[in-house]
Amino acid sequence: MQYLNKLLLCVEKDSTIFKNQDLNFIVGLTNTQIKDLKKHAITNELIKEEKKEYFLTEKGRDYLKDDPFESWCSGEFPKRPEINLEYLKLDKMPPTLTKAIRCLARNLLEGEELKQNSTEAYLVKELLSDDSSCKEIKNEIEEYILQGKKVKLTDLFDKFMSYGLTKSIVAVLLLDVLAKNKDILAIYEKLQFQLKLNQLMFDRMIFCPQNFEVQKTIMEDLPILEDISLVLSDKPTKNILDITKALIYFIRDLEKYTLNTERLSKKTLRFRNVTMNAKDPISLFNRDIPKVLTGKMLSECDSEFLQYYTNSIDELKNATKNMVAEINIFFFESFKSKNRHELTCRFEAIEEYIGEKELKILFNNVVEKDADDTLWINRIATFINKSRVPKDWSDEDVADFKVKVKDLALRFYTLEATVGTSNLGQSKSFDKLITQILSLSKAEQNVILRKVVNG
Repeated sequence: MQYLNKLLLCVEKDSTIFKNQDLNFIVGLTNTQIKDLKKHAITNELIKEEKKEYFLTEKGRDYLKDDPFESWCSGEFPKRPEINLEYLKLDKMPPTLTKAIRCLARNLLEGEELKQNSTEAYLVKELLSDDSSCKEIKNEIEEYILQGKKVKLTDLFDKFMSYGLTKSIVAVLLLDVLAKNKDILAIYEKLQFQLKLNQLMFDRMIFCPQNFEVQKTIMEDLPILEDISLVLSDKPTKNILDITKALIYFIRDLEKYTLNTERLSKKTLRFRNVTMNAKDPISLFNRDIPKVLTGKMLSECDSEFLQYYTNSIDELKNATKNMVAEINIFFFESFKSKNRHELTCRFEAIEEYIGEKELKILFNNVVEKDADDTLWINRIATFINKSRVPKDWSDEDVADFKVKVKDLALRFYTLEATVGTSNLGQSKSFDKLITQILSLSKAEQNVILRKVVNG
């Protein structure tokens, strides 16, 4: 019966073995296996009970002589360590072990609490403790992962399973290495950079290692990375992963207008697009961003690149604010006014003559006194375009706003001129000109007013 000799050996060493709360770890078997083996040993008189302790019988000692427990270490695999947990030695991972590794992954990667005397706790004790027989191999796995170039997981498993290790042992050792170094590792699944390592991803890494590659992201030989990192962070770092995350989060937090507008400098436009389409943080900073900003690789870049990078970040930060400032200036220029107070006075002067619905709504927005200047122009712009607020606009919305403002200004000028409240001039020649304009047909008046509005 498989593992019977191991159970008998444990009984021989400790007659109180079945009272030990770490029974499963000491024997290296599951509850069910131990229960079945114990029953078999008692039934076949290999062990006997005396005062709730168990001892080998003569028959049990003979069994051990004929079938001694053999070490897992062998001459065929000189690097194979001694392993006590028998389910770790199986070529095919049993369901209980699969579940335990998932629990351990949630503990190491997501902070989930580890249950005492659980299979996953035994995995830590067996494979990840300071006195583990696998300590040297785990260090070797870490060196392999952190070698500085992309590592295919299939190559890693092939290498360390050639030592006589099972996939489950390599998986647990790899999990610990990844968890301890996750902040300096870029993980790729099907060549696509993955931003966050969690239990679900690790599960895929174990069962489909052919889809994954890993690479260290700290570049000691590129000091310019520290200067780049300070553009979006307070702390300098040479970790490309940290720099990439900061940049990606910065881009994701930008307004819709900034993410979609083409009204940026050529360098910033290319910089934004290459960042939004990035699949690899290493290539993004080593090649893609330096190429679009300076035409060089990062290793060839100097302060010129840093200035271009900073300029592009600043341009993206301010794109929406600058657009709002632009439409604010355009609005005042279209109405030939210098400020809100002046325009408010002009609108109030013709209030009783405003019959058009659009001009009435515009009047209400213009004469609003409680809103600050930014909120004021945002409300006006939202009304005029009858859709989203400016930060969610597209370039087409900006163009539509300008056309509609010109049209509203034209109607405002027509009404202002008709009721005689315009302050554009007070001379006799001006009055004579107004009289002449009013004598023209409506179509002719509109042509002249368009010329006035459009400057």
